[in-house]
Amino acid sequence: MNRSFFFLVLIGFLLTGCVKQQTLEKITISFVCALDEAPNDQVELTIVAPKFQAGKSSSVSNNLYAKVGHTTRNITELMDMQLSRPIKPGNLLVILIGKELAANGLEDELDVFLRDAVSSRRMYLAIVDGKAKEILKANFSLNEEKGMSLFNLLDTNVRNGLVPRQNLHDFEYSYLGKGMDPSLPILNLQSNQVMIAGLALFKDDKYAMSLNEKQMRVMKLLLGETKYGNLEAKLENGTYIAVKNLGSKVKYRVEKDSKSPRVMINLHLNGEIIDAKGNDLTKEEQERIKALFEKDLTTSGMELIQLFKKEGIDPLGLGDFVRSKTRNWNEEEWKQAYPTMNISLLVKVNITEMGIRK
Repeated sequence: MNRSFFFLVLIGFLLTGCVKQQTLEKITISFVCALDEAPNDQVELTIVAPKFQAGKSSSVSNNLYAKVGHTTRNITELMDMQLSRPIKPGNLLVILIGKELAANGLEDELDVFLRDAVSSRRMYLAIVDGKAKEILKANFSLNEEKGMSLFNLLDTNVRNGLVPRQNLHDFEYSYLGKGMDPSLPILNLQSNQVMIAGLALFKDDKYAMSLNEKQMRVMKLLLGETKYGNLEAKLENGTYIAVKNLGSKVKYRVEKDSKSPRVMINLHLNGEIIDAKGNDLTKEEQERIKALFEKDLTTSGMELIQLFKKEGIDPLGLGDFVRSKTRNWNEEEWKQAYPTMNISLLVKVNITEMGIRK
């Protein structure tokens, strides 16, 4: 027993000794980079290198470096020629991508990060409505490093159930997987404040269209189990009512016949009324509110599904689900059948609580 423990400890020390050490004072750390389209089929890479002032932990300055080239790896080497400390891309937390570049396809630009074993598969990707480098130029984060600020913005909204999760690993899985397409959050800049403005949908690796904030919330519900987030609807008297999502579940079912499969989506949501604008919440009114949200979510959900079919994109991964239930599934046959496929949505809302005021 003691001999076995000794050998385990010895192996641990040997493995630790094999790790190549990096001295922070000798490298340029960057937590965020921006990729934009450049002339002559090139790409512009912009990085932010934080500089912390000694004795002032709350004060950080951000130095920007930008270069144009044909590959991101070659660009970083060009940057190293103007830096006294080499860049280490393995520290990246966020990659910002300009909309023009995304429209032409991201396969080549993301290839270097996917091939690099040091790159974190958990880093977030986001599309910028305009030039991605403009966000890095803005003074939206005075007391926090820009990369950490953007990472926290995306991570908080993913965890709170507002934004579908799409890190580097998720994007690669959706892009390479059959019967599904990736999506990424859209960021824009308003008065030096970075905002999540919607969701970018892709056809393969190319940006195809965007969803607004409400559509993004509905799509999040259709993707799977989620919690948190609020929904609102307009009552007959013209006022609005807000319901908090206490927990939702979605279930896909498929019925196959000789021509084309039929996909049925069942969404069940438990909600709590958090803002009634002075409306009297009687039993009858609660039933009307329940029916209103069921109708609103059904209409919004089916409009999204019809939009996806029209654009020939599958961000819900319905093709992947049908593939898992179908023997000898053929991707080309699925793509041909998808635009006219029978897809239905049934929504059930349960108002379980109404807060402390009845």
